Amino acid sequence: VSFVGTQALADELGKDGAGVVVSQVVPSPYQPSRQITREFLDAIKKAGDKVQPNYSSMEGFLAARIFTEGLRQAAASGKISRDSFISGMEGLGSQVISGFPVSFGPNDHTASSFVEMSMLTGDGRVRT
Repeated sequence: VSFVGTQALADELGKDGAGVVVSQVVPSPYQPSRQITREFLDAIKKAGDKVQPNYSSMEGFLAARIFTEGLRQAAASGKISRDSFISGMEGLGSQVISGFPVSFGPNDHTASSFVEMSMLTGDGRVRT
């Protein structure tokens, strides 16, 4: 598995990208049927549409949301430190953030097992 910016790949391949399938580890940033995607698109709009909604920016948005939850846990224990942040993240356990399930623990730092496929089209778009 190697990371690829899906839209960058579509742009680079152009018409030769038609039919290329890419596995995604976050929900589609293009389909607002999921709560997390609606919140993501709303955040972009509120910030003045300065960010391109794509899989990379969606992953960053999710990472920031999860990081914030871990920070809240760390703050609840008193002083925020490296150790309290690690404990906060590991203490998240299984929960749902805006409809997206995540799981952390002392032996589980993966966060998610979500996978879905997308396909590049010949006109530079990503079909989900």
